[in-house]
Amino acid sequence: MKRRIIVLLFVLAAVGCATKADNVCQDISYCTTQSSDQEHACEAQAKQLAREAAASDCSSQYNAYFDCAADKYQCNGNVVSFPGCESARDDLDSCLNAQRANNACGELASKLDQCPDLTPPDPAPPDPSATTPPPCGGPEVCSSRCYLDNVANVCRPQPNELARAAQCAQQCPL
Repeated sequence: MKRRIIVLLFVLAAVGCATKADNVCQDISYCTTQSSDQEHACEAQAKQLAREAAASDCSSQYNAYFDCAADKYQCNGNVVSFPGCESARDDLDSCLNAQRANNACGELASKLDQCPDLTPPDPAPPDPSATTPPPCGGPEVCSSRCYLDNVANVCRPQPNELARAAQCAQQCPL
């Protein structure tokens, strides 16, 4: 009996240590009937996104979004939503986008810029100052990190590497 109580206390302590992002991943997993492996992959991606947010000076926006999302979870069928958290999500995405040089979006863009150009030159190259970079919010930071972590050579990705990167990106918490 004493052993059962000790085990129960450890289980309760482990549950009590879950972060707000872990809670969001648990909600997503429950709503979309994911496996425990998929839920754990989401939690790992959320932790990685927290590191990316910290490197981008966006930790307060990250925390604000996941604080909100952990409290505002809704499941409709198998579709997860976090109504009322749109502003917090926009703030996180805006911060990550503004700080893209400090996160996976900027790292991936820099590596891709070093790839040899395989297309024939156009008669008049486009003005680089007129090019708008693609968005770099939470989902893009997460999927960029998945790409960087799963593709050995970003200039010549292999099909199995792309499959792993895509599988990783499917577990992103945003």
